[in-house]
Amino acid sequence: MYSFFIDVDTNNNVVLNTASVGTLTEPVLSIAGRMISTGLIKSINVYHLLDNSVLDSNIKLTEAKNLTQQLSLSAEMNPYRFDIELSQRDLVEDLHFVVKAEIETVDGDNVEETIATGFIQSVELPEKVVFVVGSPRSGTSALGKACRKALKANAHGESHAIQGFNLLLETADSFFQQSRTANIKGNLVNAIPKTLMLAEQLNVLRKLYRLYYGDLVHLDKTPGIPMLAGLPLAIIAWPNAKVIFCKRRGMENIQSRLIKFPKVKFEQHAKQWRQSFVVWRKTKQKITQSLKHTQWFIEVDQFNMACMPESVANEVTALVDLKPRQHNILFKQLASDDKPEQTSKSASRSKSLADFGWTDAQVLQFKDVCSKEMKLQNYSFDEKYFLESQSVKEIT
Repeated sequence: MYSFFIDVDTNNNVVLNTASVGTLTEPVLSIAGRMISTGLIKSINVYHLLDNSVLDSNIKLTEAKNLTQQLSLSAEMNPYRFDIELSQRDLVEDLHFVVKAEIETVDGDNVEETIATGFIQSVELPEKVVFVVGSPRSGTSALGKACRKALKANAHGESHAIQGFNLLLETADSFFQQSRTANIKGNLVNAIPKTLMLAEQLNVLRKLYRLYYGDLVHLDKTPGIPMLAGLPLAIIAWPNAKVIFCKRRGMENIQSRLIKFPKVKFEQHAKQWRQSFVVWRKTKQKITQSLKHTQWFIEVDQFNMACMPESVANEVTALVDLKPRQHNILFKQLASDDKPEQTSKSASRSKSLADFGWTDAQVLQFKDVCSKEMKLQNYSFDEKYFLESQSVKEIT
C-alpha cells in the first residue's frame, strides 16, 4: 500500500479537486484542479523534488473560461484546469515531487511557478486506526476503554505522541522556513524542502506506533486542544484512520472539570470548553478538505453514551467497521457502570443551569463565554439538555 500527501501553493491561486491526502493500491497518483494566473500557462511538468529530473506523468492542461464568470474574475485573470497522472511503478523509497507551470507573463517573459509539492510513500498501515479525542471530561476515557476492549487493542491510558510530533514539526518548520540562515542560498538548511521533513517525521511516527501497538490495531485516546490541532498530522500519517470526537454540554463538562481540576479558575474551564469546539471545527474542515469526504469521523455526546449506549455503539461500529462480536463487547462496556474517570453517578440525568450551585458571577461568566457555542452545539440551559430532540446520528 502507498500513502500520499500534496501541499498546494495557495499563493498561486491553485485549488485541488482531488484529495491531497490518501492511500493508493499502486503508486499512481491523480492530481486534478484549477489554477488562475495573470499570464498564459504554456505547460505543466512534474519533476523530482531533489534532483529536478522529469517524472513519468500524463498531463492535460485546458483553458477554463467558464470559470471567469463563476468566480467573478477580472479580465486579466486567466483560469485553467489541469489533470495529472503521476506514475512510479517501481517505487521503493519515498518519491518527492514538485509540479511546476511554465507561464508567459504579460511582459512576454517565460517563468516557472510551483503549483504543488508532495510525496508518495510505501507504507504498511494497520487494519484499523482509531483516535478518540475531545475536550477533557467529555467521555473520552469511557469510550476509549470500550473501544480498547472491543478491538483487543494495546493502548496507553493517553498517548499525546501526536501532540509532541506536531509541536516538533511546527518548531522545525519555523527554523527551516523562517530563520535567517534558512534564507541564505548555499546553506543546507535552505535546500531541505518542507515536505521532505514532514515525510521523514511520518516514517518515524508510524514506526513508533507500530513498535508499541503492533501491526493490526492502533488505538489512541488523547483528550485536549493540542491533540485536536494535531489531528491533520495524524491523518497524513494514517489516511485510513477514524476519529471519534467526544463532546459534552458546557455545564456538565465544566462542573466535572471543577471537581477534577479544582485549582483551575472557572473562567479558564469555560474558555477551554469553548475553544475545544472552535479548534475541532477548523480541524474538521481542514481534514475533510484534504480527504474530500466526511466518512472519517463521528461526534458522540457523553449524555447519549449514558442514555443510549446501544445507539452510540451502532455509530461507532459503522465508523470503525466492527464485527458483531466486537460490537457486543463495545455495547456491553458502554452500558456498564465501569466508567473510568467518572466524577458523577448521574451522567444520564440532566439539570438546568440553576441546579449546578454556581455563584451569580460564575453563571454570568459561563453565559458570556459559552452561550454562542452552546447554541451552535444544540445545547439548552435547562433540564432538556438539547435545544431540539435529535437522534444520535443527527447531532453529529
